[in-house]
Amino acid sequence: HLPFAADAGVPLPDYQEGTTIVYSNGRSETVHEVAPDRVTRQNHRGDISAGSPDFTYRRTAWETRTRSGTRSFRGRNDWLGNPTATSVWPLAPGKTARYIESGRWQDSDGKVHTYNAQWRSEVAGQMRLRVKAGEFDTWKIIARRFSRGDAYSTSRVREVRIWYYAPAAGHYVKMERNYLGRKPNRVVELVAITPPVSRMMPVAQGKVQTNFQQALEENKSGDPLQWAIPEHALSGATMPVATMRLRSGTYCRQYRQQLNQSGEDRAFFGLACRTTEGTWQVPHK
Repeated sequence: HLPFAADAGVPLPDYQEGTTIVYSNGRSETVHEVAPDRVTRQNHRGDISAGSPDFTYRRTAWETRTRSGTRSFRGRNDWLGNPTATSVWPLAPGKTARYIESGRWQDSDGKVHTYNAQWRSEVAGQMRLRVKAGEFDTWKIIARRFSRGDAYSTSRVREVRIWYYAPAAGHYVKMERNYLGRKPNRVVELVAITPPVSRMMPVAQGKVQTNFQQALEENKSGDPLQWAIPEHALSGATMPVATMRLRSGTYCRQYRQQLNQSGEDRAFFGLACRTTEGTWQVPHK
């Protein structure tokens, strides 16, 4: 565990349109649109969802091929009648939040379902964590979901979620879901956050992709390979961080990509493995 930072107050994640987030269960999500207080994503199945950049809140709108739903959130008062905080952001040591979630969704038969639940969240600490995408300093956030939207004394904890948020990555690098014996627990790690290559001009796309392949194929760990297009104020680099060999014999490398667009610098972390054709790819569905 690490001591809390002296300058506590970590801001909300700042998501970028066109980036894709890949997880260890093969799931991936691409950020399609970013607006104030709202991020719209599409997953690897084509399902669309939208919600706050505060990932501790569930998505406010979602749709799959067979179901769709919406959620809303409201604050609640403490036992003295005073309003409680509804978000743990900006993250700070020991910060807590409480809110009530109301949901409505329609199944494949057209039947409408509704529910109410309440959440209690807290910033539980900091720790350095090694995941598939690399090693990060993280903030641990714990949220408990209760079965009803009224008094805690008559509600039961139905689920516990734990996120490990890495400011360097701008996203959580690990998430645990504990269903308290009602169904199997789930744990996912971050595999990669890829830069918004599809949103870039063709010449820049080629530079990024060629640089990525060449750096992972030829460069030693800790040795960055840079690229630049000065006339468009674009530059970047790929640096291998660590190399490993799987039991199957496949080589994989952790890496860090840097992208500078008009003076704005962003870092992207991930894991890529070498295919039988000799190219490097982030493993996902």
